[in-house]
Amino acid sequence: MRGKTFKLSLLTMMFAAVVMAGAKSTVAQTATTVTTTIRQPIDFAAQTCDVLESITFSGTVDIVYDVVNGGPGNLKVNINSNWQNVTGSTPSGRQYAGSNESTQSIDLDSLPSQQSFTVSQQWIGKGDGAPSMIYNIKFIINIDANGAVTAQKDSEAIECQQ
Repeated sequence: MRGKTFKLSLLTMMFAAVVMAGAKSTVAQTATTVTTTIRQPIDFAAQTCDVLESITFSGTVDIVYDVVNGGPGNLKVNINSNWQNVTGSTPSGRQYAGSNESTQSIDLDSLPSQQSFTVSQQWIGKGDGAPSMIYNIKFIINIDANGAVTAQKDSEAIECQQ
């Protein structure tokens, strides 16, 4: 009888261990998101679109980086940039307004990771002779093993939109 009880107890413990290992594996595969918000200062003057005076852009672009681990083979960073706090103007009073937000997503192979991406913002000229344009900022981001993001501006340029 003792041997039967021992075998039943051993079988029960092994079954419990298998169930616990499966539960642990399921928890490890639960999607996680790490969010980092960066306020990127903008202080840039451009000469473009045959405008004889420079266009000065100033303010901050608020960028939210969501590093999403959706399980094996599903790792990405979602980028949402908000331009609400950036203005463009010329000495003669031409004003430029951008749309408020842009979004993009980059698939990642692993963490840590370094990525470069370009945020493009269309600016609509307001006032007589104010041409529309596209403002491009290239960023390099570093994502650490925990999903936290640091970013630095690599370059910025304005292109005329006809």
